[in-house]
Amino acid sequence: MENYKSLFYSALKPYSALLFLNNKYAGLALLVITFINPSVALSGLAAVVFAILFAEYLAFKEAYLAQGFYIYNSLLVGMGIGYIFSPSLMSIALIAIVSSFTFMLSFMFNRLFSVYKIPILSLPFSIVTMFVYLASLKYSGLLSTLVNNSARYDIHLPLVIGAFFKSFGTIFFLPSNIAGIAMFLLVLYFSRISAIMALVGFYAGVGIHSFLLGSFTQALYDGYAFNYILVAIALCGVFLLPTLKNFILALVGVAMSVVLTDAIGILFNYYAIPVFTLPFNITVIVFIFMLSLIYYKEFNVEIKSTPEESLSNYLSKIFRFGDMRAKIALPFSGEWSVYQAFDGEWTHKGKYKYAYDFVKRRGEKSYKNQGLYPQDYYAFGESILAPVSGYVVAMRHDLVDNIIGEVDTLNNWGNYIIIRSDLGFFVEISHLMQYSVSVEVGSYIESNTIIAKCGNSGYSPEPHIHIQVQELGVLGGFTQSFCFSEYFQGEKLLFNALPQVGERVHAAVLDKSVSSRFIYILDDIFSYEIFEKGVKKGEVSFLVKMDEYGAFFFEDEAKNRLFFYNDLKEFYFYNYEGGESHLKWLFILAPRTPFVHTKGVTYSDYLPVYLLQSKFKQMAIELAATVKKDVYKLEYTYFYDTHKIVSDFGVAHLSAIHKGFTNIRYNDVELNLIQG
Repeated sequence: MENYKSLFYSALKPYSALLFLNNKYAGLALLVITFINPSVALSGLAAVVFAILFAEYLAFKEAYLAQGFYIYNSLLVGMGIGYIFSPSLMSIALIAIVSSFTFMLSFMFNRLFSVYKIPILSLPFSIVTMFVYLASLKYSGLLSTLVNNSARYDIHLPLVIGAFFKSFGTIFFLPSNIAGIAMFLLVLYFSRISAIMALVGFYAGVGIHSFLLGSFTQALYDGYAFNYILVAIALCGVFLLPTLKNFILALVGVAMSVVLTDAIGILFNYYAIPVFTLPFNITVIVFIFMLSLIYYKEFNVEIKSTPEESLSNYLSKIFRFGDMRAKIALPFSGEWSVYQAFDGEWTHKGKYKYAYDFVKRRGEKSYKNQGLYPQDYYAFGESILAPVSGYVVAMRHDLVDNIIGEVDTLNNWGNYIIIRSDLGFFVEISHLMQYSVSVEVGSYIESNTIIAKCGNSGYSPEPHIHIQVQELGVLGGFTQSFCFSEYFQGEKLLFNALPQVGERVHAAVLDKSVSSRFIYILDDIFSYEIFEKGVKKGEVSFLVKMDEYGAFFFEDEAKNRLFFYNDLKEFYFYNYEGGESHLKWLFILAPRTPFVHTKGVTYSDYLPVYLLQSKFKQMAIELAATVKKDVYKLEYTYFYDTHKIVSDFGVAHLSAIHKGFTNIRYNDVELNLIQG
């Protein structure tokens, strides 16, 4: 590996990964802690080195090693050998062999399990160590190096407290109070949620175990109780989001792991094989697999360094960009009124409750004259626009438009179009005007393209647009929840929302002249002069870069990063990494720029807590958000008129001839663009 720093970080990553932390400093601290038992420390370190050298020999991609989880199983195998056998030529040779094999097994399992989106956890370690312990019974030279690993130096604690810390330390083959306390404090520093779940998992597991055994003391002495800790953290913080619902699931998982631990212990006792982390692996893998099959909503899709970061990322995204449900545009231009919404008063019921009906009104009426004919209704004959880009999979256009007062009960949906969106869901628009459909089955259409006209066919008491998102591309398919990606309600622009019955909305018209100002190219440089209270203080430059996952970001000289995205409807910032900087304030001043044509509109956005709150308040909010998500919902109002974005924080100016922001002002600071 050419980069020795990268090699060093790859060696530290497995240590932090064992406690579900993704931090090199945590890894370094844990490496130091392992030297409480030099045999465990040296054997574990040797296993990591051998695994990395083996990967290098195979010309393994460096990016894979940087992830850590291909190596931490080798680390566990090495520490397990070091815990039983003192370092010797034979034990080092065994570590070299099995750490390399564990690395390959980890890679193989990851590829197989990834098909079902299941983590490999420490399953390779459990399997390899089982065979290593069996094989070692024949190696007389190895058996002569058996060591007594009881802690030589430790502090005395009451059993009910010491049992927890010893269990915590046992995760690293260090069953001592000193090691457990040091590791727990490290976890507490990086993640309060993980620390709380460790305590809850352990004492809940011990409580359940003592109930089944009939002895609380015996349950506290169980050497495999660390499985309860790992299960609790994994199911409420790592693979599942740290929420109240997942807290209950974690307790269920802990209860299951108690029974599994005893059962596997009895089975393995015949061959004197340690249980290690097998109960933890089985419990968590079964949970993840089952929940993935039912499309469980509170999965941690983007696992971050800590549960707090994962929760913050999740809440920020759902509050700012909506949840995982389908997002579509309004199927019309101009102002329309909501006639019926989800779970409506008349027809939107049961499996068909997720649908919207729109009519046009002038004043309080949807028609002129006496409304006796379809042509009297303002909606009749109005253009219908494609709400998504995709392929037309079904349509009908030959049914006549009903006379007012009559409905077609035989052809309930009337004339219709069904579009398969680029994201895989289907959109049905019904009650179209006879012979007005302008697209054919199999044709690809862009969002906002005219596809038909509003009519009065099918079960329709008056001309209106019926729209629904459904699971299948068949007429009358069961509906699923959705929202409208953006629309105006008066002078307010709303994102990923749903209007109420009677509310009037009009579609946002995209302005390509605005979107063209936010097309950034790699290595673009934007340089600004910095003024404080009118006095020039220097210059700052933002460089456009891309990470290994294809995410674009601005980076300044201090390596602060501001991540952004352009989805052709709006430009927005979504993540910031770094300390206090002008990039951080750019996120606060202009979190999103809608590509809409407007003379002036207000909209709300929800900024991530870490941008504006103190570290202590941030921790308090993140902890409270595990119980009540809305605590994280901090709303701020912005005014936008295609030339500037104004808020209580300051102003960010746009130019018709330059990319991005030409002038940025906050507090007593002003940035003026000089290159870009």
